[in-house]
Amino acid sequence: MAQKILIAEDDKNVQALVVFKLKNSGFDVVAVNNGIEAIEYLKHSTVDLVMLDMMMPLMSGKEALLVIKSEPKTKSIPVVFLTARTLEKEVVEILSLGADDYIKKPFSPSELVARVRAVLIRSQR
Repeated sequence: MAQKILIAEDDKNVQALVVFKLKNSGFDVVAVNNGIEAIEYLKHSTVDLVMLDMMMPLMSGKEALLVIKSEPKTKSIPVVFLTARTLEKEVVEILSLGADDYIKKPFSPSELVARVRAVLIRSQR
């Protein structure tokens, strides 16, 4: 069975590219538009990995990460950030809050898939 990835990304073009690349790489992908939708989805479904954008309407990726890591049901799900926020202090903060990887936009679609696979492998150990 394909591993399931939840993507929270408000930019429709980026969301479409990521969904396309991950689906073509054999993953089951669900896409939502913001952090609130991601949290709601996780209340009723299980996923193998969550990918968050940092800057989204209604709830930022950072806020969603804090909720995901505070809930017993979701705290062990690996989280990867895909964001245009590239300041070192932001990267360090997000990783220190529990994110498993941080991919900066613009990104290579092939590198994105490789990083997702690496995080999934590490999380299964």
